[in-house]
Amino acid sequence: MDIQNKNTVNQSQTNINSVNQNMKPVNQNPNSVNQGMNPVYQNMMYAPVTKPNVVVIGNSGVGKTTLIRTLLADSEFQTEITKELRLYDGPNLQFRLIDTIGFEYGYLNQVKAINAIKKWTKESVKNNNGLDRQINMIWYCIDGTSKRFAKRNVDMFLKATSFWKSVPIIVVITKSYSKLERDENVRMVQEAFQKNSKTNLNLKAIIPVVASTYRIDQSVSIIPYGLDELLMATNFYLPEGRLASMQDVGRYRLAQKRMMSHSLVGASTLAAATIGLSPIPFSDGALLTPLEIGEIKSLAKMYDMQFDEKSSLFQSMIEAGAAGVVGKTALGVLNTIPGINIAAEVLNAIVAGTIVAALGEGCIYVFEQIYTGAKSASDVEWVKKSMESEAVKKVMSRLQPIIGELQSRGLNHKLTTKEIVAIILKNMK
Repeated sequence: MDIQNKNTVNQSQTNINSVNQNMKPVNQNPNSVNQGMNPVYQNMMYAPVTKPNVVVIGNSGVGKTTLIRTLLADSEFQTEITKELRLYDGPNLQFRLIDTIGFEYGYLNQVKAINAIKKWTKESVKNNNGLDRQINMIWYCIDGTSKRFAKRNVDMFLKATSFWKSVPIIVVITKSYSKLERDENVRMVQEAFQKNSKTNLNLKAIIPVVASTYRIDQSVSIIPYGLDELLMATNFYLPEGRLASMQDVGRYRLAQKRMMSHSLVGASTLAAATIGLSPIPFSDGALLTPLEIGEIKSLAKMYDMQFDEKSSLFQSMIEAGAAGVVGKTALGVLNTIPGINIAAEVLNAIVAGTIVAALGEGCIYVFEQIYTGAKSASDVEWVKKSMESEAVKKVMSRLQPIIGELQSRGLNHKLTTKEIVAIILKNMK
């Protein structure tokens, strides 16, 4: 016989109502989702896709594959992505399932599992049209019979899914054979996730399930449980998951551009300091103009903008450099610093490097605002004010500390150009 409580003839509907009452509200605020995202990618959110993706994560032996095959019945179409990932699809579900290798307790196996998921996510980011390869939801499966859910399990889970910071999470407690232990396991998971406030925000539901009939003996079996609730919660949160995954991709791309931009500013600062060390009098700020134009042009390219030296946007940036307000500010700050005890060529290098670094940081700020859609490239007046406030502010607040550190460090040995640049960039952060 199958184990059933006489009061639970309508157990499935009761469970669905319970899940519905306890599910967190869907994020319906488009502004919070679109924040930090290029308008190009915002439009992609509403582009047609085949099916959203749900990645299934958990230790080996928790029953991930059994759960997937039960939900897809005999209609699944399995595709091997890699040795570590398998993609399941079928007409019975409105989403695809990605089965991962288990989180073994051995360190090397943990790394292998984590790297497999990270590789999948990186592949999804490479192509701008890779919507069908993004992860839109995470099922985190834990064994309901183990009675173990330690902090290290959550830490490992966070490492594996660190890229997808915003997508909904559903914890699936598999092998939930004991009705008495189901509530206890739910509380155990809730307490573990509450210790990490950020992750807890994405935890949408905790659902105990029995994926397939579990036979205790010839006359007693545990029937499947919780599958309807799992499907209902998944379909309920997938629209939010699609938007959240786009937000994560936009955030990742912006972070990558920012990192590369800072590297470029560092290289430009080194070149400027080298020019400053030359015996040519630095009073002619125009010496840096070609370098500044190259810096601005390269930064524009990183933020997907076409560089036109004659446009009002780029003219306002170029005019802010060494020959403009930033250079004049730097020279003005020098006049206010008493007792500078630095060789003239080193001082030239400091000023040249600081000007180019400040100009670059100002450009990064402006380009990011335009890239994310917060500001328009046609708003030249805003660009001028931003360049002056961002770049000039950095020069005024950072030049004196830079000179002070260089003076103290230069007492023991002659500083190299790279050391000078390192001090400049450190103080520009």
